[in-house]
Amino acid sequence: MAPLPKTLEREPLVDAVFEVRLSGVPPLADILPGFLLHDLGPGTEVIRLPAADIPFPMRKEDAKLQFAPTQRIEINGFSILVGDRNIVVSCKLPYPKWPNFKPVILDVMSRVAKVGLPGAIERYSVKYVNLIQAPTYQEQIKKIAMNITLGDLEVSNEHINLQVHRHEGDTIHILSISTGAHGQIDGKAVSGVLVDIDSIRHVNVSDIRTFAGNLEDGLESLRRSNKEKFFGCLLEETIKEMGPTYE
Repeated sequence: MAPLPKTLEREPLVDAVFEVRLSGVPPLADILPGFLLHDLGPGTEVIRLPAADIPFPMRKEDAKLQFAPTQRIEINGFSILVGDRNIVVSCKLPYPKWPNFKPVILDVMSRVAKVGLPGAIERYSVKYVNLIQAPTYQEQIKKIAMNITLGDLEVSNEHINLQVHRHEGDTIHILSISTGAHGQIDGKAVSGVLVDIDSIRHVNVSDIRTFAGNLEDGLESLRRSNKEKFFGCLLEETIKEMGPTYE
């Protein structure tokens, strides 16, 4: 595989998220926000989210709501979101780069581990969403290393919403491509093709302390796999337009 860029001068990132999901636990949002508010200290703010207004029994029975965050904790440019069975760490834009994002993830998990939550870890994931700018469908499609033919139709100037699930051992990479997307980059409204890579690793770890204590190597390898999938979706010309630097 070609060398991966270390940094990009023109970062297309619009979202970066880490998530861990647990099974057999009481509602995490009843436990963690108060603990983290105390443990993180000054500058921490807890915000109640709309899903918190839905009664827990209803959230428990609805697969879409089981992982809907009900509380958000804001601290130093990062957000910690807590649902009934999941913990999410996300960073605000501009993206602070992986060497700054990873320590925050590890720190949050080490703090959560101090609570001694019951229940096993069933999966963790990193998700990166990028918006590559181009004005028309045709130009957006030309940014991506793909060829799509349906019957006698060669897709070259159409709206595309494509998702591929790639299984690699205990990891699933969900690659989503969507043209005609809109978002904000550097405070400006932009449009282009959305490249969303969600890398999910299934595990069976008996407790959060064991998981947090052994997370770093797995997290690093999962992020690298995610990065490989993203750049593998792009043409070399597209990467060059982003101003890459290499080690």
